[in-house]
Amino acid sequence: MKIELSKTDQKIHIPDKMSADLAEEMGLHFGDGSMNYYNKKGFYQLRGHLKDDKAHYLERIKPLYKKLFNIDVSLREMHSTGVFGFQVWSNRVVEYKNKILNLPVGKKKDFIIPDSICGNDSFSKSFLRGFFDTDGCLYIENKRGKPYPRIELGCTCEGFVKQLKSMINKMGFRASYYRENRAKYGWEDLHRISIKGNIMTKKWFEEIQPKNPKHLKKFERLKL
Repeated sequence: MKIELSKTDQKIHIPDKMSADLAEEMGLHFGDGSMNYYNKKGFYQLRGHLKDDKAHYLERIKPLYKKLFNIDVSLREMHSTGVFGFQVWSNRVVEYKNKILNLPVGKKKDFIIPDSICGNDSFSKSFLRGFFDTDGCLYIENKRGKPYPRIELGCTCEGFVKQLKSMINKMGFRASYYRENRAKYGWEDLHRISIKGNIMTKKWFEEIQPKNPKHLKKFERLKL
């Protein structure tokens, strides 16, 4: 599909096929990303926690966008909303993501993981890395006097989370799904996946290989 270019889009590179890097970027997008059109101009942004995710954006995400799209993203602190990240005005990026990668414009409500990722173990792991690094959590609880880890992933799109669970189970992880009812807050239900225990947590960090320092520091505390 041909994408119409503006002068500002000329320098932007568009990947011509799926790769491990692109799969990871799509995971980042599903986690922290959003895009839309304003006055017929494409707008894409990726934003994480102001403090917790800053190192990840500086060390991993910025170089990845340079490698994939030839974009030198300008990372900045947005104190009014408590986030750290970047914004890009680009019809080329938004049209590529929407028309070729089939990612939704506007609210991320109904979306699926492409077959090109689900059918490839390497791409699946890269996608999970990107999603976990931006929208996942590693909790460490005290269970009978010992640390007990729990990995959690989730969002409001039920179909996506169930597809995610199927992908994770296929890789040999024991994962459970549950729905969190948030009607009393006036919010949509949250669909979650939980991976529990030392064995599964160690397997996750060895095979998915998260890159967000906040996750790595927590994992090191477990000494598994």
